[in-house]
Amino acid sequence: MTGTTGNLLLDALSVETRTTILSLCRQIELPVRTLLHEQGETPAYVYFLCSGIASVVVTMAEGGSAEVGLIGREGLVGAMQLLGSTPTPSQTFLQMEGVTLRMRRDDLKTLFVTSTELRNRILEFIQQQSVTLEQIAACNKLHEAEERLARWLLMSRDRADNDTMTMTQEFMADMLGTRRTTVTLVASSLQQRGLISYRRGKVTIVSRHDLEKAACDCYRVCHEALTALYK
Repeated sequence: MTGTTGNLLLDALSVETRTTILSLCRQIELPVRTLLHEQGETPAYVYFLCSGIASVVVTMAEGGSAEVGLIGREGLVGAMQLLGSTPTPSQTFLQMEGVTLRMRRDDLKTLFVTSTELRNRILEFIQQQSVTLEQIAACNKLHEAEERLARWLLMSRDRADNDTMTMTQEFMADMLGTRRTTVTLVASSLQQRGLISYRRGKVTIVSRHDLEKAACDCYRVCHEALTALYK
């Protein structure tokens, strides 16, 4: 398998480097809510997503949780664990089902050290993730629920590459760290204004242009960081 994979990081590599990585990967299909790594653990595997979306979520001791990052085809789950031994306070699971290339973390770490090309690409992705995390942290603190929901839907759509996504209001509330009743009110308002449609656990972005206007400027910052990858 030396052709394109659907994963943008892998496909940005030279054929030689990509072939080496693929020889150490196993392709697997993952359903929604598959846990890829738990909070505080050093995972045995990393995952290059070829489709689907992974959510990076921090859960507090008192039980509340909020999403601090999204990973799709642009990168890999487990990149931060290549940089050092500090435990991560987040867990990562599949927000949307997908196909992934799974690889042992130790194998990738060896290549990360020996291959300048691979290391530069992974560090580029980690920088994008850092920008996104910083922006989402400020967004969750400073912006209203409608702006945050519009931003989150757009970020999910960018990675799903589809205007229709399967997600419940309860899930959206968990990701935004807010109450389900708040999401219900905000989603209803967006639907009444023709920005989205919501039916039986499926959200469809009807007017991307208007949804972008409803979102805070955090979406622009995160979107520009995403589209700048691998140029």
